[in-house]
Amino acid sequence: MAFAALVSMFLAAPALTEAQGIGVGVKGGFLHSSFDDVTESIDGGEGWQAGLFFGGNRPGTLGFMGEFNVLAKQSGDSTLYYFQVPALLRVNIGSTGTGLSDAVVYGIAGPSLDMLFKDDLAISTDEVERVDVSIVAGVGFEISRFIIEGRGTWGFRNIAKETNARDVKSTTFAILGGIRFN
Repeated sequence: MAFAALVSMFLAAPALTEAQGIGVGVKGGFLHSSFDDVTESIDGGEGWQAGLFFGGNRPGTLGFMGEFNVLAKQSGDSTLYYFQVPALLRVNIGSTGTGLSDAVVYGIAGPSLDMLFKDDLAISTDEVERVDVSIVAGVGFEISRFIIEGRGTWGFRNIAKETNARDVKSTTFAILGGIRFN
């Protein structure tokens, strides 16, 4: 409910949010996931990511950018669905305008909380941790209100509950496209 109120507030006041450097938009695209343990890398396969972002301070050099994302990470015939909440530092290099000829290259980095909310595993769901902590880093290009971004996410926690058997960590790489609403 609070999420819907926050989105409505930003969409209802685009002039105020743009004056403060707070952008709001959506991003989505394809990701490749893998699950690594100390002895091998388990190639996860293709998946997708979609979400809402806010912040970024487009007119400035440094800014905070928050996101609410849904990720579908595949491993063989199974898919793990995560709700991801990253808190990112954004560094902008380029124009401070948002016109058609104004472009910016940016870098992002920061921590993320990834919460498993659904899966279709062939194994028992009790074998997978529900929460992962990760680091997100990437680069993007924004012209006018259109965004192209590449990013990686590296999990820190062992997501396999059977810790004596394996130490499994999740890694994803994503190519995203997006649009800023203001």
